[in-house]
Order: sequence, then C-alpha cells, then structure tokens
Amino acid sequence: MSSDSLELELIKAIPSILWFLLVLAALLIFYKPIRNDLIPHLTGLSALGVELSFVKDSINAAIEMAEKSPQWKVEISPEDKERALRRAHQHLNLLGEAQILWVDDHPENNVNERRMLRQLKAGLDTAKTTEEALEMLRRGNYDLVLSDMSRGADPAAGLKLAEQLQKEKPVPLIIYIGDIDPAKGVPPYTFGITNRPDELLHLTLDALERKKPHD
Repeated sequence: MSSDSLELELIKAIPSILWFLLVLAALLIFYKPIRNDLIPHLTGLSALGVELSFVKDSINAAIEMAEKSPQWKVEISPEDKERALRRAHQHLNLLGEAQILWVDDHPENNVNERRMLRQLKAGLDTAKTTEEALEMLRRGNYDLVLSDMSRGADPAAGLKLAEQLQKEKPVPLIIYIGDIDPAKGVPPYTFGITNRPDELLHLTLDALERKKPHD
C-alpha cells in the first residue's frame, strides 16, 4: 500500500477514532454515577419484578383455594385481584417495616396467605393458641394480629383474644375465617373481618397505615 493510500485510510478512520475517544471519555466521566446509581436501580427494579411475580402467584393460589372451598364460597374478580396487587406494590416499604402475628390452630389453612405477606417482606410469626399469642405479644412488638375465629373447642376464641388485647396491649386485630356473615358486621374490638385473600391484604394495609402516624 502506498503512503498516499495509507494517509487516505487514516483520514477515513478519524471520525471512528474520535467517536471511540468520545465514548471512552464519557464512560470515564460518568463511571461512578452509572455504577452507584443506575445499575443498582435497574437491578432493584428487576428484583422487584421477580418478587412481585412470586407475590402474584401466592395471591392466585390463595384465591384459587378460597374459591374452590365449599366452606368459603367466595368469588374474586380479576379486577379485585389486580387492585390488591397494585396497592401492595405501592406500599412495599410499609409492609417491609411491619411485624405481624398470625394466630391459628390450623396454620395449614393459610399457607398461601402467609407466603404472600412474607414475599412482601413483612415480618410474620405464628401462634396456635391464645395463650401462646398473648405471651408473644407481651415479649414482642407487633404492629398487627391476624386471627381465626374458632380454636379448639372455643368458637369465639378470636373475639376473646381481641378483647384481651384491648386490656393488655392494644394492637389492631383482623379476623380471617372461611365462613362469614356480612349481616353481623365487624366484631367488637377487631379492626375488620374477611374471608377473601385480597380483602385481607387491603385490611392489613389499612391497619398499618392507620397505625403508622401514631408510632
């Protein structure tokens, strides 16, 4: 190749070389912001998407079980389910800071609901009896109690726990049961009552939101 041809090729390559140097300079200048801000943010969004996918699976499983159960007799629309998911997404920080105690002598009945709350980063402990729950509440600091209504031979165990909490350590309590009579309204000393997984999530967020300004 002649010297003239070599010079011509070099001249043609100058724009590419300049672009390369410009990109290299930009990377050197913005390396720390990209490393410290952009990459962690994108990674966090990706992880959040995966977590919310697992939460959606748990809600779907809980709803499917409730809808199939002859005891529960609930029907939950896709719109109601998506509404609960959107609200959970908007309040991840609130759920992540919460400590919840779930009282039920048959914890196998709410495996999916507990998984849902844990995947939303809520701290969740369990108790099988009122006595165990009260002892845990005396020793620990809980933001919310979820309870069944009937335990063992006592058909009103959940109500008695709610009344006892008012005397000893006021903590909002939500009753979660299979068979519900809407005509009876919200039981005394309780924050709410439901047999729907999506409503359970809404009530949980309602209780946490109401409690937070007073902490």
